[in-house]
Amino acid sequence: MNLLKRVIVAVIFIPILLFIYFKGGIAMLIVLAMISFLQMYEIRELYHKKSQPIPLIALILNIPLFLTAALLSYQHVYAVFLAILIIIMGIDLFRNRINNSWNRFSLIFFALFYSACLIAAVYRIRMFSQGHFLVIGLISLIWFTDTFAYFIGKTFGRRRNIFAASPDKSLEGFIGGFIFSGLGAYGLYLLFDLSYREIIIYTIAVGIFGQMGDLFESMLKRDIGVKDSSDFLPGHGGILDRFDSLTLAAPVFYLIYYFWK
Repeated sequence: MNLLKRVIVAVIFIPILLFIYFKGGIAMLIVLAMISFLQMYEIRELYHKKSQPIPLIALILNIPLFLTAALLSYQHVYAVFLAILIIIMGIDLFRNRINNSWNRFSLIFFALFYSACLIAAVYRIRMFSQGHFLVIGLISLIWFTDTFAYFIGKTFGRRRNIFAASPDKSLEGFIGGFIFSGLGAYGLYLLFDLSYREIIIYTIAVGIFGQMGDLFESMLKRDIGVKDSSDFLPGHGGILDRFDSLTLAAPVFYLIYYFWK
């Protein structure tokens, strides 16, 4: 039944997402804003279970921060972060919230940066020349890499417990994922007529940092003691679970591509 749910959700949503990513524009911005908001919501719900509440105002401020990171410059992002700091700090000062203030502030700003600023890189990649191909290639390669990393780990994985965040993942699976990300990137090179530079960027961003993004989210869940970030997507878990690789791979891809160009 769980497998059936996964297949149904994938068949419905994957073509829709790919079409929206390919077309770009306001529809893509809205979808990414929803993903960003739901990631922040899930982080807030997860840490509420650890008695580390994130105030509701931080959830509301996620959207302007995402839009700024997606559409405007670094200076604007800095200004919005400063405004958020003043708002959160002012609320705590006037309400005399002293206990655990350091942990609370650290968690709020991590959650905002992770949920808003990182996923915004997907939209910024879309704004590059040939950005529609770059984004579709990135999404497809993440799915390709995750699939082969899983099957190689299941078939050939011997060195497990390498990553405490996810003991079932093996070193062989991680290395296999990296190798197949390179092979998949070469396939994108043939399909989209990309450059060798882009093959290297794809392989690094997805083969290393995409897998790290998955492990990092597993680390957060293991710390809290949950299997899935939520049950938002039947058979797939939560939004954090489905977009963990993209959340880290996208900004790495964007930065390397931007500076290398």
